[in-house]
Amino acid sequence: MSRPRLMNRRQDLVEKVIFDGYDFGVLMQYVEGANRLFLERNGFYIRRAEHPQHRYWRLPKGKLLDDLDVLFHRLMELSEDRFNESWETFSHKITAAQNDPDRQAFTWGLTFRIAPLVQGGILLSGDYHPGAVAVSRRMHGVFLGHSKSWRIDAGAEVVRSNLILELGLSEDQFEILDTVQELLTDGSVVPADEITRISLGGPPQERAAKAADDSTSTDVYLAAVPSIERTGSTTEQINQALAGYSLLDHQPAGIRHLLQRTSALLADDMGLGKTRQAIIAAAIRAANRPILVITLSTLIINWQREIQMVYPKATIGQQVFDPSSQWIITNYERLGDFVLHAGHFEVMIIDEAHRLKEPTAAWTRHGFDIAAKIPNRYLLTGTPVLNRESELHTLLRLSGHPVGKLPLKEFCEQFAGSQDFRMNLRGAIGDWMLRRRKDVLPGLKGKQRQTLPIELTAEERKQYDQIRLEDRPSLARLGSLRQLLEQVKIRVVMDLLCELDAEDKVILFCEFKDTVGTLRTRCKQAEYGCVTVVGSDSVGKRQKAIDQFQSDPETRVFAATTSAAGTGNNLTAANYVMFLGLPWTPGLQDQAEDRAYRNGQLRMVVVKIPLVENTIDQMLWQMLQDKRQLASDLIEPDAAGNARQALATNL
Repeated sequence: MSRPRLMNRRQDLVEKVIFDGYDFGVLMQYVEGANRLFLERNGFYIRRAEHPQHRYWRLPKGKLLDDLDVLFHRLMELSEDRFNESWETFSHKITAAQNDPDRQAFTWGLTFRIAPLVQGGILLSGDYHPGAVAVSRRMHGVFLGHSKSWRIDAGAEVVRSNLILELGLSEDQFEILDTVQELLTDGSVVPADEITRISLGGPPQERAAKAADDSTSTDVYLAAVPSIERTGSTTEQINQALAGYSLLDHQPAGIRHLLQRTSALLADDMGLGKTRQAIIAAAIRAANRPILVITLSTLIINWQREIQMVYPKATIGQQVFDPSSQWIITNYERLGDFVLHAGHFEVMIIDEAHRLKEPTAAWTRHGFDIAAKIPNRYLLTGTPVLNRESELHTLLRLSGHPVGKLPLKEFCEQFAGSQDFRMNLRGAIGDWMLRRRKDVLPGLKGKQRQTLPIELTAEERKQYDQIRLEDRPSLARLGSLRQLLEQVKIRVVMDLLCELDAEDKVILFCEFKDTVGTLRTRCKQAEYGCVTVVGSDSVGKRQKAIDQFQSDPETRVFAATTSAAGTGNNLTAANYVMFLGLPWTPGLQDQAEDRAYRNGQLRMVVVKIPLVENTIDQMLWQMLQDKRQLASDLIEPDAAGNARQALATNL
């Protein structure tokens, strides 16, 4: 007679434990609340279905072993004795994993990048693994906090071999670059004293002390980019090449500016057709060789449309490397995928190039790696300076301009901090940067800015002061105050909408997603046709909202966050722009305004800026004015000079 089976035998709580010498992996049954216990121990849940350890919790060795008994008893309490597990079986599984480590347990999908340094040694960066940190420390490496990489005084092959031996990696998990990296002195610059600061008052906040660590450095390394050279293309040759194109009067000069240099900045005001000029210049220079376009993810569709308008038969790829495409358009976040393919391209176009102002950002590092391998580099931005002069340094270096080769500290000593220094910088880069204002477009009717003073009600003032004086960090209070002021301005904006004529359309810019949602509700209640765009919207959804606003006469309101819709889009159906919240830089404000004030606009554009009296609104507005003057000295010296002369006359 056969032995009967136990049909209701309880399952083990822990199915399997693995260990790689640094971290444990624990696969267990679902227990409500267990995730909090693992997160408290710096645990990480592996969600990717294709990962060999899918559904495992990965925990650092020390964090798991320090209070293993406490963790076990807490898990058993949460599971309410539903599983067949004892302290003996639980601890045995942990010990067994320790005695039989698998060094490749968590190496799936890891990639590392090794690049040579001009001073000797290498720069190691890539995915985090404690084993890679251990190897770097054993080789006396110095961690570069800004770029999250290691500087190691050894050859690329030695470093790679040590990582393979330590972690069991395969050779295809390494990218060995031949683009030499140069040191960029950090030389951080304090904003100019002439720029207004925002002061909240309230209790002072303590600053956390920085931990001293001899193995950490603030050095920044970026790939060495070839120097700018003249191409030899004559004005006559370029004019002949442009004979078949339909261009506005100012655009041939912009195309010539790009074609006569291996790298240049086209800094035309928003709406003057930088995209069209760059497309034509790149196509002429490339002569049927591949072109890489780098832009914001939200503008990829715009670029594809613009290219097809000029070259209907062009083959265009998006986001991934395709050797059969003449044009490939990608966004900043994907640049790392193109580093090894950089030599394939003849021209790179960097749209919204001010995104590369921060040398420590990963996409800046990747942008330099790519630029080092591409002979022609065209930079486009209507706002090359957002906050201070030093932001131009990275763009100059990316172009290979002699001024960009100066150490950042020396650059700032020569060109930053005063109006005279800024004028000297403008003279030094005049041949590299071409800037035209909208007065080259005779069809535009102009733009007016109007500030509107607003008073808080007694209840609103009480709420404002309560937030301002809270015992929280100043940045947290500042964000809460800005959000409160946006909500206050909704009632004012709704009153303004009632005053518009039937054919008027308006763009409402906010800094917070919640404000956009409230505006949508209020517009629906008032029976105003309204579309919205926020950062979480897909590219397709954003484009649908833009197209509807542009073509549907009943859709009169476009409400959006500045970060989601303030750049690149054409919203010329609007003749009013209103800001419920202001961005931090005048460049971002100008870009947002010029979604309406650009080529194709047939009406005067009125920009209304409500400012709440006796609040941070007024300080922020003054700060923007100060920054606007700084940028004007650099990129529009004629306008700055005229303004100063007019002021002197009035005095």
